[in-house]
Amino acid sequence: MRIGFFGTPQIAAYCLGELARAHDVAFIVSNDDKPCGRHLKVQCCPAKEVALEHGIKFHHPENLKEKRFIDALELEGADLFVIVAFGRIIPREVFEMPRLGTINLHPSLLPRYRGAAPVEWALINGETETGVTVQMINERLDAGDIIVQERLPIPAGFTAADLYDAVRPLGAGLLLKAIDLLDSGDARPRPQDETEATYCGKIDHELAHINWNATAMSIHNLARGLNPRPGAWTGFRGAHIKIWKTSQPDEGGPGEPAAPGQVLIHQKKRLFAGTADGWIEILSLQPGTKRVMDGLSFINGYRPGVGDRFE
Repeated sequence: MRIGFFGTPQIAAYCLGELARAHDVAFIVSNDDKPCGRHLKVQCCPAKEVALEHGIKFHHPENLKEKRFIDALELEGADLFVIVAFGRIIPREVFEMPRLGTINLHPSLLPRYRGAAPVEWALINGETETGVTVQMINERLDAGDIIVQERLPIPAGFTAADLYDAVRPLGAGLLLKAIDLLDSGDARPRPQDETEATYCGKIDHELAHINWNATAMSIHNLARGLNPRPGAWTGFRGAHIKIWKTSQPDEGGPGEPAAPGQVLIHQKKRLFAGTADGWIEILSLQPGTKRVMDGLSFINGYRPGVGDRFE
């Protein structure tokens, strides 16, 4: 089958590679190359890198409704468009263009967690199960009919990075399955139950700021949900610190009560902080632009004392 692909980040790159091995991918549409890193070196997005490896042409339209772009897509003669983490609204004149329509991979059990960052929000909210859905595109956000869907358990210690590692192969396999169903005429898209729909927004700087008046579990879930991007953060002595990894404290932790945000050192080597319902151990953190360090390295380097607190 001849496919047109829309996508940008790593999950899109993985799926594109799998599709290119099974089908004729005519082109990809992705974000334009951008300067990245300390030296602002211009880099292409992960999906474009895979396109270059497979000799697939690419488009970088500023406006998805511009006539020149629409005409170019018409000439490609694709049977189906596939969307994976593209991050832009696809206009009707585009998603209705292929004879089989346009499908989208969404890493949640739709209709739950429509919108941006469903993987991150599932962890932030402490879910024990998520999934992947392939749906038809329509003009409403993640509201199209479902073609295939599969559940995925979330182990207790998973971070967002771990969950994306699990989602990528599952999602690519479901895309291939959906494409085969559509090509054979055996697909039976089913409408979503609107009464079950929930929405999740983008992760902003303020949401990533740890509220130490929250429970230990909610802080733990925030840290793992925002690892590796953008990272949950807090303040300490006026500096910005990212909290990368935490652990639910065990019976070997500090016995004394702690005020929210209060820094506690146990047995001179374990770093804890007070929360609304006790304390939480901090296993990995990163002050400013320094390297990521464990709790003991932070204790030895910063020597927190009585009265020090995260804010």
